[in-house]
Amino acid sequence: MIVSVNEKQLHVDDQTTVAALLDRLGYPDRGIAVALDRAVLPRSRWTTTLSDGACLEVVTAVQGG
Repeated sequence: MIVSVNEKQLHVDDQTTVAALLDRLGYPDRGIAVALDRAVLPRSRWTTTLSDGACLEVVTAVQGG
């Protein structure tokens, strides 16, 4: 199936979870926020299995001054 991450389309398995996809893409365990289909997804729900056409937005915290 196809999902979108930050507007880039990717092919994933039917049982792929948000957490597994983030790991596959090399995102860090901390310092990121995730929205699934335009709704913020708390870390406790990253075990959610993705569906075909799902749209994820991943934002990485940046430190600076």
